[in-house]
Amino acid sequence: MGISNCCVFGKYEGLYFIDYDDIHVFRHKDCDPDGSAEARFLRDLDYGELTGGDWIFDDLATQFVQQEILDSFTSDFLRMFPNFSKTCPDLWISRSQKAILESPLFYLCLEDNNWSLAVELIQKEPPQGRSYAALQARCYQRYLTGIARCLLNHLPTIGLYAGPWTSGRLRREELSA
Repeated sequence: MGISNCCVFGKYEGLYFIDYDDIHVFRHKDCDPDGSAEARFLRDLDYGELTGGDWIFDDLATQFVQQEILDSFTSDFLRMFPNFSKTCPDLWISRSQKAILESPLFYLCLEDNNWSLAVELIQKEPPQGRSYAALQARCYQRYLTGIARCLLNHLPTIGLYAGPWTSGRLRREELSA
């Protein structure tokens, strides 16, 4: 899916989407949920399987997969850009954007948009009378490319913001080329 119903507004901001198809886990209703259950991602189920009632959304497994992907992504990104650091566990920069990393110039935020999880690079506001625009302009494209590379280390595709209510896809092999 990856429908882009959230966006960024700053001149030097950008985002990618982690599609729910790649993180939502379902298990067969007849299997034990103790770990031996057959589990499949949303992307691996067809419409008949999803609506037939035999596959049940596994909230715990989904949370585990999402956290594992985010932890691996964060670790990769911090290794690539050591000027970023982890934020306080609950640093919300808006009602819907939770910051997970920050540098002196940017926040890296998560925003759930009901179809996917947006990973956003958001500009920090400078102190009164100062401007970070020149520094942010120099860095933001490199950071966006780094976000894409780190996400694609753990996901087959990520969503791209292409405009209001439109999105695109970026695959691992496309970024490598």
